[in-house]
Amino acid sequence: MLPGSPPPPAPPPPAPPPRPRHRAAFVVATTLTSVFVVSGIVAGLVRVPYDTVSPGSAKVVNRLVTVNGRESYPPSGQVMFATVSVRERVSVLQALLGWLDSTTDVIPERDIRGDLPPDEYEELNVQAMSDSKTAAEVLALSRIGYTNLGAGAEVLAVSEGSPAARAALQPKDVILSLGERAIRTSEDAVNAIRAHEPGDVLKVRIDRGGTPTDLDATLAEAKDGAALLGVRLSTKIQLPFEIKIDSGSVVGPSAGLAYALELLDVLTPGELTGGAGAKVAATGELGANGSVGPVGGIAQKVTTVKRAGATAFIVPKQNEDEAREHAGAKLRVFGVSSFDEALTVLGTMQGSNALELAKPATTPTSRPA
Repeated sequence: MLPGSPPPPAPPPPAPPPRPRHRAAFVVATTLTSVFVVSGIVAGLVRVPYDTVSPGSAKVVNRLVTVNGRESYPPSGQVMFATVSVRERVSVLQALLGWLDSTTDVIPERDIRGDLPPDEYEELNVQAMSDSKTAAEVLALSRIGYTNLGAGAEVLAVSEGSPAARAALQPKDVILSLGERAIRTSEDAVNAIRAHEPGDVLKVRIDRGGTPTDLDATLAEAKDGAALLGVRLSTKIQLPFEIKIDSGSVVGPSAGLAYALELLDVLTPGELTGGAGAKVAATGELGANGSVGPVGGIAQKVTTVKRAGATAFIVPKQNEDEAREHAGAKLRVFGVSSFDEALTVLGTMQGSNALELAKPATTPTSRPA
């Protein structure tokens, strides 16, 4: 530097470090992600009082019915029944997914079970499946000449505090006689009880596990003034040969109609459905008197049988309109009110022998007494 020269300019101060431009956005995004993750976990874990009903599977009944001790005629045409998939008390997420799925119904559990606890509701469905098998056996056998199959009135349930409870009657007891009157059906038992007056002492002969036992019951008074024993009864059926209907894990009454049609097909020469290649689905709660009652989940069952390749679907008359709404062009829907009407429908199919087998049935259903 020369004398008298001005000093050099000072170096500029260092620039401040760059500020993170996206820090605020990062914090917001992280917070939102955490909220979404927590919300997703909660939605997947928290249960709500709703059930989902979705399409299930189509069961080919030909594989489920076997007969031993009598000549049988396994058919080549298929009879199917449809199940639904039910999830009970689903999570929030499952409910939301159900509402977004056009084939799934999300239903308040009270609308399905009412005030019944889940275990009691399950027990009733197991009993309904058993009753549907019995009804199918009675109806099919009646078409080939077997009548008067009743072997007593089986006790299904005993009302708490009732004359039956005080007399120590138990579920699975079979009532053989009441007083001097022999009992073959539940209707026999009801008529015998109502032929007495409240306060009468009635001698009840039962079969309990193969051992005849006599009990005395003092009849109470029902709301209508008639005599009351306080039991729910079903006709005990004595089969003339062995019949097996393998329902697997399926419960509920809706397979009854399909079971009866298939069993009758197995017991008779010819083909109810018309023969090889036929795929007919059927659903309906079957009474032992031949009535066909409505079932739930009909929209899902239509979807199920369509996927299985059925060309005809026999449904209860009360479900017919809803079934038609979902059937499309390739699935024919037939509404029926009785077993005989179902046989009449099958009788319209080429090669079917169903019209030869349609006869009235009169066996009573279970009833209280």
